[in-house]
Amino acid sequence: MYLEHFNLESDPFRLSPDAKYFYPSLAHTTAKNYMDYVLWSRDSFIVITGEIGTGKTTLIQKMLEEAGSKITVAKIHQTQLNEIEFIQALLDQLGVNPFHTQSKVELLSMLNHFLQRKYEEGETVVVIIDEAQNLDARVLEEIRLLSGFDSNREKLLNIFLVGQPELRETLQRPELEQLFQRIRLRFHLDGLGFDEVRSYIRYRLAISSARKFYPVPASRKLLSFGVIENDQPLPVELFPDELLHEIIKYTGGIPRLINTLCDTALLTAYSRDHQIVSTEDLASAIEDLQWLPYEQRTSHRVNEQYQSGKYKLYVSKEGTMMSVENLNKDKVLVGRSHLCDIKIDQSSVSGKHFQLVMGPSGYVIEDLESTNGTYVNGERVERKELENGDVIEVGRYAMKYKANDAIGEKEPVVQHANFRG
Repeated sequence: MYLEHFNLESDPFRLSPDAKYFYPSLAHTTAKNYMDYVLWSRDSFIVITGEIGTGKTTLIQKMLEEAGSKITVAKIHQTQLNEIEFIQALLDQLGVNPFHTQSKVELLSMLNHFLQRKYEEGETVVVIIDEAQNLDARVLEEIRLLSGFDSNREKLLNIFLVGQPELRETLQRPELEQLFQRIRLRFHLDGLGFDEVRSYIRYRLAISSARKFYPVPASRKLLSFGVIENDQPLPVELFPDELLHEIIKYTGGIPRLINTLCDTALLTAYSRDHQIVSTEDLASAIEDLQWLPYEQRTSHRVNEQYQSGKYKLYVSKEGTMMSVENLNKDKVLVGRSHLCDIKIDQSSVSGKHFQLVMGPSGYVIEDLESTNGTYVNGERVERKELENGDVIEVGRYAMKYKANDAIGEKEPVVQHANFRG
């Protein structure tokens, strides 16, 4: 393998989920804070959704790793079950033998007795249901009823529904209205943005060096690192910045796909005795994987309910495409602050520069009293309803707005009307 060649102690891009490699992006950190809150407040329900490979399992592992010992966890991965089978699977995960009866009354009595005992012992019981988008509506309704177990003061069962984007659509069905209202918190994980992909790669390489380091500064989303041990520098420069565009183009910012591509590229570079990954190494890795650009591979899965894909920003810097940002929130904040949904790391950009707000027929752009202004198609605007093809200009960045009627088109080349960086 290439570990010794690149001064690494462990595989930086392993595909198996590992809390050690949890990258604290803004979205993942926010989701974890939500999960921690629900866990310790005994607030019953949370829904975490995201595309395959966005880090949902790693996020759960990180939460459980830090939860301490006073917690009992049941993980259910098989979701092609009926109501009885689901309750049996739950009891089995909790260490209670449920297979001597098919009586729902008896099974629920066993579960209630177990939950009451754990509550009296001061333990929190957590049920994590993975691939929850595959659950039958009747099983989802049963889960809602299970969430009603309480001690007259607190809920006895914390439920985490984890699944792909289709889960959000499922939960909005009319027959599941009561379940939808019971859900305390919900969070959706997208792919990483253009600043965070760079940070993600460097973070994993730093972790794999098995050396002590600290991120600096935190407000820049871990873009650089300081070394506590004064010897060799961290091996975080293996992927030069000029490779980021291609990495984002072929992975969509999805962590698992980044891992696959970067691992293959490192192996290619190693086989050629290169000290860093070259453009040619990355191109060979993409060819070996036989990948099309991410947007072409996933466009067939876009539907009307799943807003990620209905509206996009094609982000470029000085004419070079940087990323494609999905717009799937009612309000999208753009600026230099690490609190923004889309972060632009440039001094001439205000902390909170502008926001996109969903309107009746698409997004409306609103300038947030920025220092240097927000421009659309070369004209400074305070507020404007965006039209398909509009180009938003901020500093040296240009963002082309695309609505759903343009999905499937070849990615656009975005040009500045006038640079203001």
